[in-house]
Amino acid sequence: MAPWRRGSTPARRLLPIGGGEAVGRHLLAIGTLSLLLLVGVAGCRNVPERAAAAAEPVVVEPIAPYRPPVQTVVRTGDTIESVCRRLAGDQWVVWRDALVGELDARRLLPGTRFAGTCLPNGELEAMRVILDRRSEMDLRRSGDGVEIRHVERPLEERVQRLEGVITSSLFDAVESAGGTAELAVALAEVFQWDVDFFRDLREGDSFVAIVSRESIDGSFYRWGDIFAARFVNRDRTLYAVLYPDGNGHPGYYDLEGRPLRKQFLRSPLKLSRITSRFSLSRFHPILKRRMPHYGVDYGAPVGTPVHVTADGVVTFTGRDGGAGRMVAVRHPNGYETRYMHLHGYGPGIRRGVRVVQGQVIGYVGSSGLSTAPHLDYRIKVNGRWTNPLTISSPPAKPLEPARLQRFLAHSLAVLELLEGRDPPVGARG
Repeated sequence: MAPWRRGSTPARRLLPIGGGEAVGRHLLAIGTLSLLLLVGVAGCRNVPERAAAAAEPVVVEPIAPYRPPVQTVVRTGDTIESVCRRLAGDQWVVWRDALVGELDARRLLPGTRFAGTCLPNGELEAMRVILDRRSEMDLRRSGDGVEIRHVERPLEERVQRLEGVITSSLFDAVESAGGTAELAVALAEVFQWDVDFFRDLREGDSFVAIVSRESIDGSFYRWGDIFAARFVNRDRTLYAVLYPDGNGHPGYYDLEGRPLRKQFLRSPLKLSRITSRFSLSRFHPILKRRMPHYGVDYGAPVGTPVHVTADGVVTFTGRDGGAGRMVAVRHPNGYETRYMHLHGYGPGIRRGVRVVQGQVIGYVGSSGLSTAPHLDYRIKVNGRWTNPLTISSPPAKPLEPARLQRFLAHSLAVLELLEGRDPPVGARG
């Protein structure tokens, strides 16, 4: 090789291919090492920061113990004890004792819901009894006993006017006007002394009702009082105004202050159909001969409540030959009523018991000489059988004169409301 001199250009040397690959590997290794050194230096700079972060305490939120929910629904035949056994297991006694003093067993209806939560060990910790949309009971273990809290959601009340025309039935007319079947029954009860809503109703009859509409949290709950109503039945126009008497007991009166309530109801059943009428010569379907039929037969399903038509005293309960199970009631002024072919008797109905108009005294059945479920209703006046459909019933006690004047002022306001107008100023009782 020629010697290198200052100022001269060194001669270019050609390296074999193998030697170039070795140089490339060396350069790659050097670059990788440099990169690692840079990363390492940067990492070393962050060591104090990471150490400081690691020194800070870490707060860990405790996990809440799981409380499994339990629930059950009241079934037919259930008691407070049987429900508590299902929910609380071995601890049922303390829950039963707490409920017995607070829960009316008559409200323990099939479908009533019980819900609760348990401790991690499985023991019942809390219970909620949902009686209806408005009422519930909250129970919680406290020491050896149980704390109970009654919850009653407030009702929101709004007065509403409903109007309808009869085309097929009172139920359909009321529902078409925005009401319910329960409201139809309530409206029938207002006029029950003057209208038999099966026998007297005609297509084209009409009604107007001023009613309290009750809601919970903005959702409809139920219909309240009917404050006033008008019912047009063929050529009759009947009015009903709710007003308290001198003792504070509310009742319905017409626009002149005459009470709608009369000594006798038009029918012992709320809604039914007449299947056989009063007759001195009717062919008996079982005995196959003509004989008097001193009552009116109302066809209805087994178990339909039968209402006593007037205040009185029960004189007989039991079986009476072809009448089957029967109840007889003595009323003032020489009247007596009989209710025959019953399936059973109302609560507490026995001989010597006083009953009030509208009280349930029995249930429709088919006992005795009967071909189908129905009620045979009969009336005696001074010992003689009388057609129940033609009996004239005197009205109840009228309002006292001083109270009548206040009622007449009140009725003026009510009449305007029934007509769909605002009541005049000062026309309020």
